[in-house]
Amino acid sequence: MATGDQNDILSRLQSYLPRGWFGDWSESPIVGAVLTGVASVFAVTYTLIMFVWAQTRLATSSGGWIDIWAADFFGGNLPRKSNESDASYIARIKVALFQQKATRPAMISVLTQLTGRAPIIFEPNRPLDSGCLGANTGVNSFCGVARMGSLACPFSALITAYRPLVSGGSAGAAYCNAAAISALNTPLSQSYTGSLADEVSVATDDDIYAAINATRPVATNIGVAITN
Repeated sequence: MATGDQNDILSRLQSYLPRGWFGDWSESPIVGAVLTGVASVFAVTYTLIMFVWAQTRLATSSGGWIDIWAADFFGGNLPRKSNESDASYIARIKVALFQQKATRPAMISVLTQLTGRAPIIFEPNRPLDSGCLGANTGVNSFCGVARMGSLACPFSALITAYRPLVSGGSAGAAYCNAAAISALNTPLSQSYTGSLADEVSVATDDDIYAAINATRPVATNIGVAITN
């Protein structure tokens, strides 16, 4: 007997009736049947109430109600991925809700969480990214990180974002990994072939662009290169 089920509610209803009126419940089948019918309806009502209550919190919501949460906060900018589980979608919504924005650390954080790989960010106007001329040994020397920057490029950045590692497709790698040429004569069902169509990625290029646009400060010039 669980809280809110038919037996639980029936026992509660029985406890509210004066004991001396009907004697033992086994001797009062009509009253028992009436109370059982009422308890059945109340049990369904209780189940619906608990379901509705669960949907009022993102962490306990389920199914299409999670999509409604995303639509309320992000419009159409954070749709559920194909075959994405409720738990995965809730996690992505939480990240988007509490993600810091408009700073370099925030950009690194959101891309790392999205792809699992930290991006490279280069700001031409930032000396720590480019270095400087004439440092230490004279005007003709260069002390830096092998990239020339410019103070004439304020509010600009170049971002190299890495795609997530894919899973699911071997891309023919099984041919290279076969123990011997004779092994390739076995049926194709033994996984010596693969297809790029079988590969699954947790984030597409569009997801990466969307994350960058949602995180970057306004009135900035951002160049993006996405690579494997």
